[in-house]
Amino acid sequence: MTLKNITDKIFSIKYENNNKRNRKIITFLGIKLKIKPPKMKISNADKDEYIDYVLNNQLDKSCFVPENDTAVNNQSGVKLIAYYLPQYHPIPENDKWFGKGFVEWFNTSKTVPQFKNHWQPHLPIDVGFYNLETLDVMKRQIELAKKYGIGGFCYYYYWFNGQKLLESPIEKYLQDKSLDMPFCLFWDSSHWTQTWNGGTDKDIMYEQKIENDTAERFMRDFLKYAKDERYIKIDGKPILIISSPNTFKKEELKDFIEKIRSISQKELSNDIYLMTLRGNISDENFDYFKFNSMLEFFPLGIDDLVNRKPEKIMNSQFTGSCFDMDDFVQNEKYLYEPKHKTFKSCFPNWDNTARKCYRKARIYQSSPKNYKKWLSDIISWTKLNHSKDEQFVFVNAWNEWAEGAHLEPDQKYGYAFLQATKEAVEENN
Repeated sequence: MTLKNITDKIFSIKYENNNKRNRKIITFLGIKLKIKPPKMKISNADKDEYIDYVLNNQLDKSCFVPENDTAVNNQSGVKLIAYYLPQYHPIPENDKWFGKGFVEWFNTSKTVPQFKNHWQPHLPIDVGFYNLETLDVMKRQIELAKKYGIGGFCYYYYWFNGQKLLESPIEKYLQDKSLDMPFCLFWDSSHWTQTWNGGTDKDIMYEQKIENDTAERFMRDFLKYAKDERYIKIDGKPILIISSPNTFKKEELKDFIEKIRSISQKELSNDIYLMTLRGNISDENFDYFKFNSMLEFFPLGIDDLVNRKPEKIMNSQFTGSCFDMDDFVQNEKYLYEPKHKTFKSCFPNWDNTARKCYRKARIYQSSPKNYKKWLSDIISWTKLNHSKDEQFVFVNAWNEWAEGAHLEPDQKYGYAFLQATKEAVEENN
């Protein structure tokens, strides 16, 4: 061992991602001290350039892609499932906690760019600022989704030991058989907290818990969806995603899973296909609970990302990170070797500034080009690694507008991300 190696073990100075604009990391005798970089000085010229961008960026239509009249030709066998957020109608709980009339558009529409070329706000076209109390919106969403290659919706399911929230859209969907889109449920098994409106996950409003009869009550509700002919199944087993196993005590969740599997066998003459999220569970617990598969839910658990914070963040109170999606996609960092059966996922763009500008927002600003390559690659991977009955790819998301993750058309890109979806599917025919 050289003297330099010995010295480095005792004392060293490095920068996060080897970039002097990022945090300085001082290590002394194994103790790490992270120091924030000094604030970048912003000149009057910088401010003028930023103001001009904020006031006039909506005039830039260079990236806008119009609607395509030709429907997708999908012969790949891979089915794309897009996550679907139902928080576009008022409910009494949100009125109480976040203010009268609160819906997802509340945060989305008030967001501003934090730096030049920061894509905010995200403003919808086509379906517009919709209210999911009307079925016409859902009919147009299905029409658009199917036209561009989305084969199903994965609805977020908010169930808290019998208490349900935001269930109106999926209930209406269940009752109207003309809405001919396959679907499955994503049980958000975390607590209901203030994070919807810029708060923290410590501000709990509805707590998740498991009691002696929780499994029976859960299945009474879940089975009405699982028995619908449109429900997505693998080997005849209805898919159920349990997002956050760590919310519960291990023994409680294991007992819950065993009970719902048993009830499913009695009611459906088949098991449930249980998925959980990569990044929310350890390998040990995955085996302990006997899940069928992992499910990517990027950016959760996303690996090896380079943090490239822009030099000229204009809001001194902005707390967040900006990641390099060009590096991630061009180096295909999503094509790792999974330890367990894993269903691939990608996102068109992801930016939760609308919710967390002042609470550690994360920006993964992407492009239709990057999204198309990422999606095309994981469709190809899925064809090679999964049986025909398991060829599903998930997209985050159809309409997560306050997280900047939406395939629905917007004022800046138009139908570009939908067009990229169509092209990625057809490239794999």
